Amino acid sequence: MIKKICIMGGGNGAFAAAADLTLRGFEITIYEDPRFEKNIEGIKDEKIINVEGVGPQGAAKIHKVTTDLEDALEDVDLVMPISPAFAQKDVAESLVPHLKEGMVICLTPGSCGGSLVYGKVFHEAGVFGKAKLCEMMTLPYATRKVNENTVNILLMTKLMYFAAFPASNNKELYDLVKPVYPNISLVTDVLESALNNGNITSHAAPVVLNAGKIEYYGKHYHYKEGITPSVAKVNWEIDKERLAICRAFGYKEVDAIERLYLTGYCPKAENLYESYRGSTEIFMKIGGPNSLDERYLTEDAPMSLVFCTKIADAAGVDTPVMDATVTLASALRSENYSVTGRTLTKVGLQGMNVEEIREFLYEGY
Repeated sequence: MIKKICIMGGGNGAFAAAADLTLRGFEITIYEDPRFEKNIEGIKDEKIINVEGVGPQGAAKIHKVTTDLEDALEDVDLVMPISPAFAQKDVAESLVPHLKEGMVICLTPGSCGGSLVYGKVFHEAGVFGKAKLCEMMTLPYATRKVNENTVNILLMTKLMYFAAFPASNNKELYDLVKPVYPNISLVTDVLESALNNGNITSHAAPVVLNAGKIEYYGKHYHYKEGITPSVAKVNWEIDKERLAICRAFGYKEVDAIERLYLTGYCPKAENLYESYRGSTEIFMKIGGPNSLDERYLTEDAPMSLVFCTKIADAAGVDTPVMDATVTLASALRSENYSVTGRTLTKVGLQGMNVEEIREFLYEGY
């Protein structure tokens, strides 16, 4: 039974999870990398996070706030890294010296291939199997920090796909994590989880298509202003390519409109544009990105779309709109994301076909 949880990270999601879980009776430790200690300066002394919005509200008294990883991991039942996809390799490497037999690590979220990145790091360090890996496909909250010690939760996500790596541990880890997050739903493996991450469809392409406006004005509302009916059509084409990859691997095909409804972000709608527009209390209120240096482009093009295009190549699926978005994003950033992004080599799947990938996802290294 999980009681004590270490949350790794000091961003929006980490604050929301720490406050929510504390107010629900869990003993929470927040660990932040010393390089980013400023993220937790506002809570380090008093150890209080104020939470507003939906879900549990009030002042959450955090058990421990630290930049000492060994101290943070002492006597915890669950480790929850909450980090950007581009930081997952570094976080995994930081954990290697501290892994304990049977430690459970739940990436919240795994984004696209996060558990595979951790698995590869652990394998190369000779410790794969010492800890048990699992992930959710999305953050359990739509949330933003209000100030250095206050977080506003806009949504408690109603559905998070969940899987373990290797998938042979699915049932064991699902049963363990379910009492912490009752809204998780078990899927086949971590690739099915990854392919249902909403950032694939919704983030990078609209930023590319609004690049001039974002650079010129420096003030932008991604969903309210950036996703017009025509831009939503591009997102929908990307989503159809994503579904084709799901089909190639035999996964259930859940389109973006349905997934946005199931997760609680949007109401039922006839098309993707109306789905976004219907999210009056969440998407329509989210500001940014206000520059091309922000994560909707710099994370989701190389870490989400590149991952999908490489998986698609292995499965013989064409992804022309994803490919075009990656090409344009690369040009905007003067970086070849197809090389620097999340390739199959970086997640340990290089040279494998669909059957071999499915077998690897179940058995691991």
